[in-house]
Amino acid sequence: MSKRSGTTYDKVLGYNQDNSFNITDKPQMWVPDTEKGYVLGEVMGGKGTGKLKLKLTTGDIIEYDESKCAEANPGKFDGVSDMSDLSHLNEASVFHNLKKRYEYDLIHTYSGLFLVVINPYKWSIPIYNEEIIHIYQGKRRKEVHPHVYALADEAYRNMLQDRKNQSMLITGESGAGKTENTKKVIQYIATIAGRKGGVGKLEQQILEANPMLEAFGNAKTNKNDNSSRFGKFIRLQFNTGGVIVGTTIQTYLLEKSRVVGQGKGERNFHIFYQLIAGTDNETKNKYKITKASDYNFLKGGDCLSVNSIDDKKEFEHTKEAMNIIGIDSEEQDGIFRVIAAIMNLGNVEFEAQYGGEGCEVKNIEKFLANAAELLKVNLEKLRDAIIKPFITAGNDKIQKHFSVEQAQYSLKALCKAIYERVFLWLIQKLNKILAADSEAYFIGVLDIAGFEIFEINSFEQLCINFTNEKLQQFFNQHMFTLEQEEYEREKN
Repeated sequence: MSKRSGTTYDKVLGYNQDNSFNITDKPQMWVPDTEKGYVLGEVMGGKGTGKLKLKLTTGDIIEYDESKCAEANPGKFDGVSDMSDLSHLNEASVFHNLKKRYEYDLIHTYSGLFLVVINPYKWSIPIYNEEIIHIYQGKRRKEVHPHVYALADEAYRNMLQDRKNQSMLITGESGAGKTENTKKVIQYIATIAGRKGGVGKLEQQILEANPMLEAFGNAKTNKNDNSSRFGKFIRLQFNTGGVIVGTTIQTYLLEKSRVVGQGKGERNFHIFYQLIAGTDNETKNKYKITKASDYNFLKGGDCLSVNSIDDKKEFEHTKEAMNIIGIDSEEQDGIFRVIAAIMNLGNVEFEAQYGGEGCEVKNIEKFLANAAELLKVNLEKLRDAIIKPFITAGNDKIQKHFSVEQAQYSLKALCKAIYERVFLWLIQKLNKILAADSEAYFIGVLDIAGFEIFEINSFEQLCINFTNEKLQQFFNQHMFTLEQEEYEREKN
């Protein structure tokens, strides 16, 4: 691998071809491989017969079905910054080009109007600092190396020049880095479009909205330690001069089922573990909580801690974000009371009565009493709402006695509904504080929840996957239409 030269910017974002690629006058093909995906083979014969004779890079000579092979590009195309420049654009060539760039820590690559970003799973690459922001500010996309900042700047310039609203879609499977790239887009725009050309109070509030939402809407999954379990559309508002004046956030598909159960190796939402790790004994007594392993809703996935997450430190960040945004101490206390109440409700047990047709709460003075005190509701009314609620039959209200199984479902439904209302309250509070009364234009950033397939898939995950698929199809159709228009313009 060659050493890079030039400025720091070129070193961390530019591809320096090492000229060590194989030059041959014989055509080369990509051959499917169960271990590596694809391997390169030199065509020795059989072209057009349906069976190719190929010499692999290992020296082995094989015969392979020609229809299953893909044409390879000459070595001079290795590591191109825009894959639309490739002579042969197929799956194998795309993967190869992305791999060559990734080996140089180059995680951004264009594919026509798209930007492909590969999660580096490390933070040591210096490509998101203020120096890099200034390099991309006001530059055309082709004047700089591929970067999410380039797309953010293009959206901002298009908004100013065309006087039209802009939107960016950030999509990918869970763990691909959607939320992180969303934050980088917001960071860039907040910096270049701030009132004083920097980050003021409003810009700081906008930046801090994401970390706070992550505490309540993100969780550890098997694919990602900080997976967004909801989708969001962030609308950055601007005045006629292009200065950012506010923002609104619209959320959808919060994975409420995670509140009451998690898959193996997964956790509940971060805020539950943060509250336990970040509070002293006096505060724990106030919220009637102990340790994470004591709560059924927190230990369902047999994963209480994550190596990459310091729950105590993150709790301080969450509270700091709330303070910056404008959520006062009384409101914070109310939120934490509800979180603690949900933990206690998860430990409530029932015993059968009336021959299994009804049930009663075991040890009502313990967990249910804790929850009632935290929620500031009457204990008996909370008990009745769970085990013998009133249902409407015609014009009458009838009190129905639940069995143990029905009461458990009732309790879980209550906890999911309470948590969702806390989450939506936070969104409403954010919008009330951050939204401008009027706007000239906006840039929308859509961060859709990640596509995942679990061993046991919840209804929420089905909705997430279905939404992803439909949205991806719509986006592809829209972008391919734009690509065709661009092609026609270049042809003329």
